[in-house]
Amino acid sequence: MPNALSDLDITILRFIHHNRVMAFDNLLYYISFTATFISISLLLIMLFASIRAKSKPLRVVFYKMLAVLIVVAIVSFTLKTIFVRERPFITYPDIEKLSEAGNSSFPSGHTLEAFAIAVAFSILIPKRKLFIPVFIWATMVAYSRMALGVHYPSDVLGGMVIGAFIGWLVPWLINKFYPSEKINIL
Repeated sequence: MPNALSDLDITILRFIHHNRVMAFDNLLYYISFTATFISISLLLIMLFASIRAKSKPLRVVFYKMLAVLIVVAIVSFTLKTIFVRERPFITYPDIEKLSEAGNSSFPSGHTLEAFAIAVAFSILIPKRKLFIPVFIWATMVAYSRMALGVHYPSDVLGGMVIGAFIGWLVPWLINKFYPSEKINIL
């Protein structure tokens, strides 16, 4: 069974990588690296908005999002240390490395971060007009990591699931132990 899953993993990756529109490689590269930029930008916007508006509820959102990012960094680093998996471009010569990549492939840290931010943001600021764009962005980050040849689909799926779980769990735990009022902004 593990061989069948591994074969499916590389088959899907080859399909995505070899059928990408190469004219969009630079765009995919950019999208891939927006995860940390957007995460930090959202944090700074929330912090400055909370200071400007003197809004304690918005400051609470800032702290929850900051906690999500800290947990993401710890979990991503820990999992990459535990699950040492070679990158696809190392194992398969037909997969071209089109982006920077660290040592271990599992999980996709960019995808983990993007989905944690998307889920936490949609929970903490539940505005429908923001929900769809933030998940489109997270999905594009996930796709870019495979199209650029630096992650297997299972790395990306793992990042999506773990990230979404962290994005839900951290605010839930904070609310459970430090309940605060509902936030109605934007």
